[in-house]
Amino acid sequence: MSSPRCSPILLALLLSLSARAAVVAPSPGQPARLRSEEALIVFDPLTSQQTVVVQHTFDGTTAPFGLLLATPEAARVQIVPERLQEAVDDFLHPSAKTIRTLDLEFHSWIGGLLVREVGDPPSEGDESPGRVPPARGEAVLLGSAPEPVHDWILANGFTLAPAQAAWLADLRAKGWSVTGVVVQPPKSAAPPPSLRGPVLALTHAAEAPVFAAGMPPFAVTGSGGVDLPPVEVAVLTEWAVSLAAESPPEPYFADTLSGRDVNRLGGRAGVPWAFRRDGTLTAFRLERPPGAGILQFVRSEARAAIRPDPVPREKVHRFRVPIELPALACVLVAVLWARSRRREPAEGGHRIRL
Repeated sequence: MSSPRCSPILLALLLSLSARAAVVAPSPGQPARLRSEEALIVFDPLTSQQTVVVQHTFDGTTAPFGLLLATPEAARVQIVPERLQEAVDDFLHPSAKTIRTLDLEFHSWIGGLLVREVGDPPSEGDESPGRVPPARGEAVLLGSAPEPVHDWILANGFTLAPAQAAWLADLRAKGWSVTGVVVQPPKSAAPPPSLRGPVLALTHAAEAPVFAAGMPPFAVTGSGGVDLPPVEVAVLTEWAVSLAAESPPEPYFADTLSGRDVNRLGGRAGVPWAFRRDGTLTAFRLERPPGAGILQFVRSEARAAIRPDPVPREKVHRFRVPIELPALACVLVAVLWARSRRREPAEGGHRIRL
């Protein structure tokens, strides 16, 4: 596939997706496959603006790759702190009280001196019990012409597959605007099991909440006879919404939010959207649609509150305990006990001297 063809097709794909669509453009020989994506659509009917906050999860990789995002109008793109996405997740997936467990790992000091450990030494990332930080992102507005997209692909050394090119060709005539994001995974000696992408906020003009969840089959982990991962989309606006379909699915979350709750999602950093008044949050877990997969949401009747059951959170405290330590403790107790026995007074009030 030649680069000139990639650019028009690439742009076409992006142009057809309503709220946001992503094309993964990996480095040569370094596959970057999508595992899942979570999106929050904040639609303000007063200003006819929509902000999509989205985070992708990929198969683990250490090589940089590109994301191409399409919007019906030129979008203002921000890289926002991950705590915003975490706050949304905590709201949609509440957790119960933390269950704390103790995990003791016994090892031998003497054995470690006599026998060298087999295997690779632990990396810097293994020393920290916390999660691997998300990838960094650098976004640039490429516009609606094919040339900037083509130049961006070549300048960053990315590639596109034929399936992506064909998908983009079908969307080429839409005239949408494209944004490119260079994704830089954290530095590591070995790729992690999975990689969390940067949290992106795209704001653009819109008449109704809409989201493009389509993806070329090869670009999603699980293709080739295996079910594709579902898509989680939440919509925050002034009213309840449902998916525009003959048999719309039921949401797994539906409840009203006060303006204070909306503002608290962003914490001290604030939220990247202008909608800050009372509204309704509705969340769906959907099967990934075929083709472009444009999901349109329409106003619906108000629902009774729907909230998932809290999931217990387990926190494991791990400690490495030398097996010689209990033995030394037993020996020390025995020595102290023997010395105290020797110092006990004999009959007549005299102490026994050795």
